[in-house]
Amino acid sequence: MAWRTVVISNPARLRIDNDRLIIIQESSTPLPLEDIAVLVIESPQVTLSSAVLARLADHGAMVIVCGPSHLPIFAGLPFAGHCRLTAVHRLQLETTLPFRKRCWQRIVQAKIANQAECLRLAGRDGAEAIARMVDSVQSGDTGNVESAAAREYFRKLFRPDFDRRIEYGVNSALNYGYAVIRAAVARSLAAYGFLLTQGIHHCSELNAFNLADDFLEPFRPIVDLCVASLPMFRDLYENNPNESSETPAQLQKAHREQLAQLLACQVRIQGERQSVLQATEITAASFGAACRTGDPKLIKLPELVALREHRYE
Repeated sequence: MAWRTVVISNPARLRIDNDRLIIIQESSTPLPLEDIAVLVIESPQVTLSSAVLARLADHGAMVIVCGPSHLPIFAGLPFAGHCRLTAVHRLQLETTLPFRKRCWQRIVQAKIANQAECLRLAGRDGAEAIARMVDSVQSGDTGNVESAAAREYFRKLFRPDFDRRIEYGVNSALNYGYAVIRAAVARSLAAYGFLLTQGIHHCSELNAFNLADDFLEPFRPIVDLCVASLPMFRDLYENNPNESSETPAQLQKAHREQLAQLLACQVRIQGERQSVLQATEITAASFGAACRTGDPKLIKLPELVALREHRYE
């Protein structure tokens, strides 16, 4: 089972040898292809061949490439990974609007519950008020409770004047972490044969990952908790760019490495503790079961717990 997130931040040359990815820098580092779930390429001076991409795809790995700002700008998924791809596509496309609206209700409820737990784990006020909003979410979230909860949640988690639209350190950190987990969610959904363009709630014609963006939502508070609670991120949200002309704190390599490793952190799902990466696969599989039976209650979604690396026995 793939479990490793590999981040390449320095110039390197990649090649394949005996089903191992060889990372050639000052020395060579071999990694079994079967262990790699996500490969993040940050340095513009990384060279690799189509043969490397093909073997990574054969093993179901997702490749993420970052731009000059170190934020992900490209995500490559294996083209086909399910033995009954057409049947899954048909099943997904034939789901009814009421079914999709009830699925979205469950996703939003799980997200808000995790946001409340994030506030509690981070030692912030307001967890109880956010938790009470879970029961207000209706089918399809017609009351837009998700947006109202998010607005109050971020102000409690970071600072009262926090704004997700401003480009500075803390938002860069959040966006980077979300992109990494989004890639993992997309990888799992694609492996189970789903069309990523066809979302439950997200429906942009310009977005190739609508379905992944739907199921990303309850995973987002994992990133939020990391950025809000670990001391290494504190300067990113304590320094508001609107308060002075000084350059605000920026995302550093250590921050990016910490965020990339969140895929190995624990969440609770199906009553058990699993890694975030494994949880994305459980969620994808459960969505298949929900589509087959028409029962949104079969969807399994993660529950936030304290940040801790998941250890396999």
